Amino acid sequence: MIHSIKFTEGYWLSLEKESQKRFRVKTVKPSRYSREKDPYKMFCLFDEGFTFDFKKNINVIVGENGSGKSTFIKLIKDYAGQAPDKMSFLFKNYKTEEEYFKEFIEERKKEKKLKITGDISYRNAVFFDAESDNPIVGIPKMLNPDQKSFPSMVNALFCAQEESHGESMIPITDYILDNAKNFTIFMDEPETALSLKNQIRLSQKIKESAEKGDNQIILSTHSLMIIKQFEEVFDMEARKWVNTSDYLKSIGI
Repeated sequence: MIHSIKFTEGYWLSLEKESQKRFRVKTVKPSRYSREKDPYKMFCLFDEGFTFDFKKNINVIVGENGSGKSTFIKLIKDYAGQAPDKMSFLFKNYKTEEEYFKEFIEERKKEKKLKITGDISYRNAVFFDAESDNPIVGIPKMLNPDQKSFPSMVNALFCAQEESHGESMIPITDYILDNAKNFTIFMDEPETALSLKNQIRLSQKIKESAEKGDNQIILSTHSLMIIKQFEEVFDMEARKWVNTSDYLKSIGI
């Protein structure tokens, strides 16, 4: 379970849109080694000292487009790492996953930009992104004619293409929420392509998974239907927890 995350220094990105000027902006002079030749501007998406204290069960993150919701989850995903693949064992000479994990944890201690408390790693966390984890997008990336699973994967892709986007997503979110036990589950806009009825259903599945599976769930969403199912949300634009009714009033609803 993740307890908190604190930015020990500002998280700066290149300024590319007018809307990004609502954040702190600075002009950077290029060094003799940089690709840029002229001064350029950057904006601070997360200020130094920004702290997010997670709740034990369900955390609903809301906010305007570009407020940092998806970036926030991605930063935690990078921190959590990923399970070793065959290439990792081949080039690093790991004999077991435990050896890999110990070295991963030691390397992670060198992280200076973020201070994260709690137990969070690829061993006890699941990250679901409705855009990149869409079966029609994800399955082709996994297809390998040399693997025994190739025929079944091709069939799964065919079935996914026969279904609507929403229909193909429901089995994935159901599987994660039904089977995870004592996990931290991150879901980035899982309502994508779901009908209003299925958005309400997803909200109930999330509540059941947190209670029965003892899971901690961090959910980023734009869905009004989902937001209304929870009493409190974290407003990423305001950088604080707020009562859901107050949040809805603040955006004119």
